Parts: sequence; structure tokens; C-alpha cells
Amino acid sequence: MNRKRCLFVMFFAVWFFFFVTCTRKSDLDRGKDAFGKGSYDIALKSLHAAFEKDAQNPDVHYYLCLTYAALDSTEKSLAHYSKIAELGSDLKEDNELRMIMATLLGVEPYPASVIEMKGMNQFKGAFSPGGDLIAIAASRRDRADIYLTSLDGSNVRRVVTGGMNTDPVFSPDGNSIVFVSDRDGDEDLYLYDIGTEEVRQLTQNSAQDFAPDFAPDGKDLIFVSNMDDPYKWEIYVININSGKLARLTDNNYWDGFPKYTANGQSIVFSSKRDGSEDIYVMRRDGGGVELLFSSAADDNDPTLVQENLFFKSQKDGEWEIYSYNIKHRQLARLTNNEWADWNPRISDDGSKLVVARRIRQRWVLQLISITNPVSSGFILSEIEGRN
Repeated sequence: MNRKRCLFVMFFAVWFFFFVTCTRKSDLDRGKDAFGKGSYDIALKSLHAAFEKDAQNPDVHYYLCLTYAALDSTEKSLAHYSKIAELGSDLKEDNELRMIMATLLGVEPYPASVIEMKGMNQFKGAFSPGGDLIAIAASRRDRADIYLTSLDGSNVRRVVTGGMNTDPVFSPDGNSIVFVSDRDGDEDLYLYDIGTEEVRQLTQNSAQDFAPDFAPDGKDLIFVSNMDDPYKWEIYVININSGKLARLTDNNYWDGFPKYTANGQSIVFSSKRDGSEDIYVMRRDGGGVELLFSSAADDNDPTLVQENLFFKSQKDGEWEIYSYNIKHRQLARLTNNEWADWNPRISDDGSKLVVARRIRQRWVLQLISITNPVSSGFILSEIEGRN
């Protein structure tokens, strides 16, 4: 019995040793886990321990680079990116990493191209569900019409005229466009059927209705209006078929720029209820309001695509476009130029961005692919120029 007990104890000890050894996470894995949870100080400690054990591991430098960027330690983050390149690792080509490095360097992270429309003022654009067309509010003089065009500005077709027409948004099936027009004397919502070319008025009041967005099922529209108080801008929802209206917000401060999330269960919007304009999310019935992003500056015009919140902000001085990963709490600046960037609109798949910029006294739309940042070679040359 004693011999059997002794053998059992020895077997258990060996098994326990190998179990603990094989299942214990490495310093790198612990650093990665902490980074994923947004615990950057904890991540840094584990990653430094991993660095001490293997300073030539590009994965360690990759996560140190990301962690230092999240902690606003620009020079340290850039130094680890340079080390990744020095080690010959393909991690230097990582899209997210290149975008973050460009942001830290203060350069435009994504190339932009003009959607040319022969000298017209282009105030706002919106992608079709497939991302191959853009509905644009544009004008030659004081009155804007709605146009349909391909992404490069070719095949331009004017589809809505009469009055000042703006805020175009495609329906989820791509068959119609909601827009705002003052053709009856004040700003109301209208629906344009692309197939029949018919226009139907959706709201009819003496207030200003604007900033519409379709629910993913195409049945409802949310929008901003001062219909209940000329000095209070609130968010409303209207059923397209029945015309039934409901008020979703009710406070003494500006609530605006509402947009549905992809599942239709929530609405992101901006509000000045806490001082500066911040970004919130609420249920589609107006309840359960939560803060998503705030800064000392104004942040507004949000769109939530999966975990990424896109919006414009004055946090760095001029109006620029940002993305914020709400899971990892990572902020990235998507535009960085001498002009103000307005009216950001994101394709449904989150791969393309269109913004309005006022360049040399004219509003132009810029198309930006946010899937392929500037090259690693350009980033490395910019880093070298800082040294």
C-alpha cells in the first residue's frame, strides 16, 4: 500500500508540474490579454518582461508599439515600429499599426481622392448599400440638388431638383433615397423612389426636420427636429408607411446626428447635455442612454460600425474625422490636413469614408479608403526625419 501510495504521489506531482508548466501563460500572452482588455499599464509590465527574455521577438515589439500608442508615448511607439522593420517582420505592414503610426506622426493616414463634379459645391454624400454609388447634395449657386454618381464622379445623374435639397441617405434595399428639402417653405423629409422617380413628402410641419437615417429594416426613419419647441432640438422616429411619429429624446440641450446601429436595436447620437457635445448610444425606443465617447471639445456626427465608432471632432483644434474602438478604447485620427472635414459618411462595410472639405472657397467631397493606410516605407522615412 505504501509503495502504491508513493507511486501515486509521484505520478500526481509529475502531472501537476507539467500541467502548470504547459498551461501557464507566457509574459507575451498576458500582455496581449491585458492590452485587449484596455489595461495598458498591466500590459506594459508583462510586455517588458517578455522583452527582457527575447528582445528580438517582433510580436513583443508589435504589442509594445500598440500599447505605447494607447498611452500616448509617441517616441517609444515609433521606436518599436522601427525595430519591427529592422527585424524584417511583416508586422510592419499591419493595417491598424500603419494607421496608428501615421496618426502619431501627424500625417494623413489614408490617401484621399476628389469626387469631381465640374466645379460644383458638394455639401454631403452618402454611400449606397453596396458601396458602389454615392448620393450627393451639390449645387452651382444657392440651391442644392441631389445627384447619383459612381465613386469616381462619373455617370452623374441629377435625381432631385426644386428647393434646397440636402442630407441624402439610401434606403437599406437601395431602391429609394430620403432627403431634406425646403421646397414647401421649411425643411421636411421626402422620399425619392429611384425606380419610379416619384417623390413623396414624409413630414409636414412648420419646424425644421433634418439629419434622417433609415432603420435597417427600412420601415422607420430617425431624424432631428424642433417641432415641439423652436429652441429645443430633439430626436424623433417616423414610420414611413403610416406616418406615425414618436419623440425619442426630451431634455433642454441639443440632441442630434442620430444613426441606427447595424442590428437596428440601438441609436448613436450626439448631445450637449453634459456641456460640450459628446457621443451617446440609446435603445431604439429612446431608453437606456449611455455615454460612448467624450472630450473637452465637441464630438458629433457618429456612426457605429461593429466595434468602431466614426465621428468628427475639434479635439485637436480643427474639425477632423476620428475612429474609436469602443472595446479596446483606442482612438485614431483618420484625417489630418489644413482644412475642416465635415459630414463624414461611412460605407456599410466600414471600408470607405466620404467627407466634405472647403478648399479654396469650394466644398468638395473626398473619397477615402480606410483599408489601406500609407506605406510602411513612407512611415519609416517620416520616423527617420524626426531623428
